Amino acid sequence: MRHEASFRLSRRGLLTSALGVGGALALGACASREGDTGTPSATTGAPTLGASGMEWDRFKGETLNLLLCEHWWTSAVSKRFPEFEALTGMKIKANTLSEDSYYQQALVALSSGATTYDALMVGNLQAGQYMNAGWLEPLDTYFGGGGLVNADWFDTNDFFAPARKASSLNGELMALPLSAEAGVVIYRKDLAAQAGINGFPTQESLVDASAKLSAAMERPFAGRGRRGLDIVWTWTNYFLTQGGEFYNGNTPTVDSPEAVAATELYVQQLLTKYGPKGASNMSWLEATGSVNEGRAALYTDASGLLSVVLDKNSSKHTDQIAVSRWPDSAAAKAAPNYWYWMAGIPKASRKKEQAALFYAWAMSKETATSVSSESGSPSARESVWSNDAFLSFYPGDMSKEIVANLQAVQPDRVPYARPTFPSEADALSLELIKVLVDGKDPKRAMADAAAAMARAGR
Repeated sequence: MRHEASFRLSRRGLLTSALGVGGALALGACASREGDTGTPSATTGAPTLGASGMEWDRFKGETLNLLLCEHWWTSAVSKRFPEFEALTGMKIKANTLSEDSYYQQALVALSSGATTYDALMVGNLQAGQYMNAGWLEPLDTYFGGGGLVNADWFDTNDFFAPARKASSLNGELMALPLSAEAGVVIYRKDLAAQAGINGFPTQESLVDASAKLSAAMERPFAGRGRRGLDIVWTWTNYFLTQGGEFYNGNTPTVDSPEAVAATELYVQQLLTKYGPKGASNMSWLEATGSVNEGRAALYTDASGLLSVVLDKNSSKHTDQIAVSRWPDSAAAKAAPNYWYWMAGIPKASRKKEQAALFYAWAMSKETATSVSSESGSPSARESVWSNDAFLSFYPGDMSKEIVANLQAVQPDRVPYARPTFPSEADALSLELIKVLVDGKDPKRAMADAAAAMARAGR
């Protein structure tokens, strides 16, 4: 089946535009995954509303104001708004903004307590800030059996458990997960077979695999090395899987043996020795491009980027692409990094029940399956990953490997919710780049990184 989905270049620039520090986090940007997301087909269709047993028209005649970011989910679900309006008798007024404007608007609206918006999207990096500040309405009352939404029908337990955890505060659901991505190994199975590579049992085996693949191409590895959360996001997969932790209380601990091992593995060996020249300038866009153009055979990044790698309009080797779950290390079990988009209700909203009813429709199993089965977009609902139409976007064992990763995520080990993390991550990235560009000793670099992060967090 032809894979149409792709990301717009607007995936770039979250960190620089929204947080004002160097680099960009591709996963955090308001990405648009484009596909055939028009009228629902007969096989995927609209929600089976009869099974919901809900009073959908209880707010007939009212208008719901949404703040949305340009994103694959927004593009797909907005085409179905007439279905919701016909079902409920409500009207939807959606303000859909580019990433720069969206983050600014969301922050202003939430922090000021304005009643402008009744529902809005929540970025992974902002979720902790919004929750801890008390800006989001707790959702258990609405989706946990309170009467408005049929809890058995909606089934919040169908969202991946790590995604629910990342969307909660002190055990209470504060947002609903929209999409889910986690670190994976993407590789050329034809070249791997020729090199005698039979999987990746550990992170350390990626170095051996790169050495073998170098017989077919000079620099077979691809990875992000750009300043900011680009290099830090990928490095975090290696770091957590070595058993590392970012902090002990408020003290940065990236000077640990685990951090040094992760830096030696990802930066010093894979990127420096086997990665592309100029890796320090590479975001997901450039790294993925090297795979699509046949200049790399091994790539460690987010599972969501498969939409680009499997796009036959831009990739030369889609039939030879394979995916492996994130491998263990010699010291610890796999702990891939992650990225989620979520949806929440502002605490100041005057139409909380109306917003909850909208999410009951828009984020139901049926709508999620319909949207993802037409676009291949990575839903945070586990049931979508067993739908045949959706799985056609992920041939072979791809979906099995991706799901294993999504289930292995440990969100409490990644400090996205820490207010000072963006500036601390930037400080960390500068030391990682010194290893990459200047050949700085990893042990010394990690000691300096810990000190720099402590300064940045004051």
